[in-house]
Amino acid sequence: MNKQSRAVAVLAAAMVVLAGCGDGGGEASPTPTASPTPSVTVLERATAALLPDELTPPAPPGTIVRPVEPLTAQGDEVAAPWAQFMVCPIVWSRPDEGPPTDVEPEALAGAWAFGVAGAAQMDQYAIVYAGEAAAQAAVSRAQAQADRCAALYEEAPEYAGDPPETTIGEVPGSVDGFRVDAMFGPRQALSTVMRMGDTVHFMRLASSGYETESGDEVEDPGGMLDAAWTEQVIGAAAEHLAG
Repeated sequence: MNKQSRAVAVLAAAMVVLAGCGDGGGEASPTPTASPTPSVTVLERATAALLPDELTPPAPPGTIVRPVEPLTAQGDEVAAPWAQFMVCPIVWSRPDEGPPTDVEPEALAGAWAFGVAGAAQMDQYAIVYAGEAAAQAAVSRAQAQADRCAALYEEAPEYAGDPPETTIGEVPGSVDGFRVDAMFGPRQALSTVMRMGDTVHFMRLASSGYETESGDEVEDPGGMLDAAWTEQVIGAAAEHLAG
């Protein structure tokens, strides 16, 4: 389980009130005033883009979706997508603590969560960008990294094994983006990068041991994700992002 410690940046919601005015003659007549309504902050938008626990089914044969409180950051505290959300973690390793080593370009806010869903590890990262063009550029950067995954492994002096076998595919039609299926020897990992407007949702799924209702820890069931569950989660994440 990867644990990340990030600074939490908080925006105050602005409230707009329309003032009433008199009719300019004699006794002033009151004008109805709009009820104050707090605006939605970019931090709230980033957090809302994450697939919530209640919509996440446990991966067979597991029974638990462990609730995770998302962490958030804003502006220069928003890191470029970390290793957990791509398929080349050895090449793109990041420190677990401290400010981001690489600030994500044109990011306004980010929210991320690391959790488990039955027999799978499920990591998510959602970033709200300065505009749709910036979000599209983020998807392009991610795909360029995925396209070079094998080469990056071969170029990494600290890695002596074979690079993963990767296949780039499509995400649901309601969103823009791509998916990467990867085999690290006998173990499977899958990443998705999905965009809707100015927001990008990064997700990584990997086979894992799992926790039962009694709290017992059960060993990895074989290194592969349940195929039906995987498609269900990707579909749910895309539908949630598309809103």
